[in-house]
Amino acid sequence: MNNKRIAVVDPGSFVLPYDYQLVKSLARRGQGVDFYGSRTRYNAEFLEAMPALPGVTVRAAGISSTVAPRWRGALAYIGLLAKLLWNSRRYSAVNLQFSGFWPAEWLVMRLLSAKFDFTVHNAVPHGFAGEQHGPTLRLARLARRLVFVSDATREDFMRRYGEGFRSKSEIRPHGLLPVTPDSPVAPYAATGAPEALVFWSTVKPYKGVELFTDLARSPAIRARGLALEVFGAWDQELLPLARELQQLGVKLVDGYLPNDELLALLARNVVFVLPYRAASQSGAMYALLNHGRLFICSDVGDLGAFMRRYGLEGLLLADRTAESVERCLRYLDANREAVTAAFARAQADNA
Repeated sequence: MNNKRIAVVDPGSFVLPYDYQLVKSLARRGQGVDFYGSRTRYNAEFLEAMPALPGVTVRAAGISSTVAPRWRGALAYIGLLAKLLWNSRRYSAVNLQFSGFWPAEWLVMRLLSAKFDFTVHNAVPHGFAGEQHGPTLRLARLARRLVFVSDATREDFMRRYGEGFRSKSEIRPHGLLPVTPDSPVAPYAATGAPEALVFWSTVKPYKGVELFTDLARSPAIRARGLALEVFGAWDQELLPLARELQQLGVKLVDGYLPNDELLALLARNVVFVLPYRAASQSGAMYALLNHGRLFICSDVGDLGAFMRRYGLEGLLLADRTAESVERCLRYLDANREAVTAAFARAQADNA
């Protein structure tokens, strides 16, 4: 029996809820895990909860930009990679979740290439304009195995980098993402008319939040009496949009919500809107699914594939306009029980 451990590496620890669920699933199977990541100003409870899992050790450094300047974070990550290399004989696999400083990673993973698994969350970084991202390609060539979190992610990767990578690829589906380590799965239940349309996630250019300017000006949305709300940390370049939305009466909360406020938001009778311009997969979607929330979304990447898989095409935005949102709301009004049942099936399938 192979009693070697697995190393999971996420230098920036941007996806700690996903990391936690991955490590938890490995621990449940009796697999020992060493998690190499960063201390962070948000989602820290997931990092703190990991050592309580059976057979799990956490090795954390100050890498994330939320706790250290870039130069200090890079030095801390090099130190963490040195620890990984020193302990490498303990591991049957080294799974890199995200690239943090590719030159150092390439050197270390080249030495560990017989154990190196690369999880691809996005074929290219968000906001990257080119067809191929050089560091991603270099790491993919080194890896013995490429792990994709959805079919949409893998197909986008193959289209960009070539079918030659398919033979060493596999899908490990994303799964539900509770927003705290101990949040239970909240079952779907039929509700009445929603009180608000809500965007919840980090606010970045590719996420299409400018749709809320159109919603704020829409007579049809106003006639429904729906509040408009945006929760999430804003990119600096989008602050003019934030000011415009506030002037139009949209409620804005800029920053990461404390757990009690986030759980309260996810318990409200609202419809969440994911108007992404581009996305291979969405952690926010799987969090909403865990917490039993209804959502409408753009027809991009895993979002569109997910909705089609469960017969929820009526909640896909034809475009990012208020008219498209209104069509989705009319579909929800006419099919509320069927929609609730479809989301419940999706929740069960992804548990």
